[in-house]
Amino acid sequence: MKFSLINIPYALNYASGNETATQVIDWDLQVTKWADEYGLDEVFFAEHYTLGAEPSPAPDLMIAAASQLTSKVKLGALGHLLPYHNPIALAFRMMWLDHMTEGRYIAGVAPGAYPSDAALFGTKKNNPKMMAEALDIIEIIWANKGPQKYEGEFFSVDLPAYSSSIHGPHLRPYQDAPPMLMTGMQASSPTLTECGRRNFEPVSQLVSTTTLKAHWAAYAEAATAAGHTPSRNKWRVVRSTFVADSDEQALDQYMRGPSAKLWTEHNLPTFRRLGLGSLLTDGAVADEDITVEWLAKNLFFVGSPETVAGKISHLFDEVGGFGALIAGGEDYKNNPEPYRRSLELIGTKVAPMVSHLTVDEDE
Repeated sequence: MKFSLINIPYALNYASGNETATQVIDWDLQVTKWADEYGLDEVFFAEHYTLGAEPSPAPDLMIAAASQLTSKVKLGALGHLLPYHNPIALAFRMMWLDHMTEGRYIAGVAPGAYPSDAALFGTKKNNPKMMAEALDIIEIIWANKGPQKYEGEFFSVDLPAYSSSIHGPHLRPYQDAPPMLMTGMQASSPTLTECGRRNFEPVSQLVSTTTLKAHWAAYAEAATAAGHTPSRNKWRVVRSTFVADSDEQALDQYMRGPSAKLWTEHNLPTFRRLGLGSLLTDGAVADEDITVEWLAKNLFFVGSPETVAGKISHLFDEVGGFGALIAGGEDYKNNPEPYRRSLELIGTKVAPMVSHLTVDEDE
């Protein structure tokens, strides 16, 4: 069982004009340093352009900065929004990040989910097709077996043969190929289907157990149909996680902290507006009746190390196993100690308690 973080980041104070972009960046890097110090396995950075409460337009820059402040934790994007990049340039930046981190880089990718970002770039409804073309080009660049041409509807590449006069094209990734991740939320996620078809590694966003099972079924079916063997060890599952020394302390700190405020003012209104509440509750609670306290007690992993380890084990058994738990980076910059302690307990207490959770791939 691996433990990961994703820095979205959530920044309500930035959105309201009460903190700077520099403060948002510095906090994400501090969280990443703690993750490295306490033995977490991975830290990811999101990519958004138009969302004031989720400011992160350059995950590649965050990975580069974090690589200079850490030594063990793997660093990745969840994900690079492929329709908004020239895939040739992005492929080279990805390879450079792989060398900068000496193989600690993870290449999460996505089509982009927010209409406001798509409007900014003028991609209309073409994001899925643009992502597929970009992936084809990235694979060509990484393999560097030129000469090779690719002509798509939106992107093209003309990879030349190696020339001794310029000693190139010369670059390949540090790893044989960095891990490629794709995320999904809807039960019948087309992104997870594409992920399985390409034999990438699936990430399930924060959803209920029933939807998680549907995610794995969709991914595994597509992978098997394409001739691949799906591995649950490569499946990452997102769950909001907050740990304190006791259950009472954890719930109190969570409910009085910035995470509860975020869900009350930003996340829950978004889920309700889009009619997605059932993805969190399996229909146990009507969308308008979902509260942060209900989520903290029934969906999120909030509690002592023993309680959180038990919740992880229960979910692991319910869905048939997964390889990594991804928790969200929380915005405790104005009172950092509870969150620092939470990360410390995850890495030093919870992780050892669930180290026995492994998937038998022969089952």
